[in-house]
Amino acid sequence: MKKLIVLLFLLSISPDNVSALDWHTTPDKWKEPRNFYSEFDGRYESRIRISHSQKIDEKRSEKNIKEKTFSPNRAYWFTVHASDTMKPGLWSTDIEIFNERSYLIKIELSDYAATYATTARWINDKLLYVEFWWGRVLGTYFIYDVENESMIIKEMVHDGGTAYQQWQQNREK
Repeated sequence: MKKLIVLLFLLSISPDNVSALDWHTTPDKWKEPRNFYSEFDGRYESRIRISHSQKIDEKRSEKNIKEKTFSPNRAYWFTVHASDTMKPGLWSTDIEIFNERSYLIKIELSDYAATYATTARWINDKLLYVEFWWGRVLGTYFIYDVENESMIIKEMVHDGGTAYQQWQQNREK
């Protein structure tokens, strides 16, 4: 079944079916494979949940949380708790964010199957960039404003390696 889904996806992005995606530039113009982006697919919405964790108490104080990544101004921080991707099955990642409130913001990413690590990094003092992969060729990235506690942008990420190869092979015919 998975092979059929992958095959259908690959057929949908072939040079003969350009309308399947809105390309910025089509892969025949690329110098090498690269990722490309599309509108967020709402079918994945339930797998990205944002909530407030329990209030910060002494047991879970910011002093007791290790491996914090501070914002450039050192006012905010985040920490990432990821599943062991060496174990089979679907995985999840929790990102907890401190933004000078009495609680932590919790972003839960669930039910993904990629072995790529989740990327989380500060863009500036208040914007957090997060990228993770649902599988080998499809992922999501978003930018989260920790001060306003809101998602600024969320899109799908596609690994363009296969699309690039198909367009190059079609060009050679």
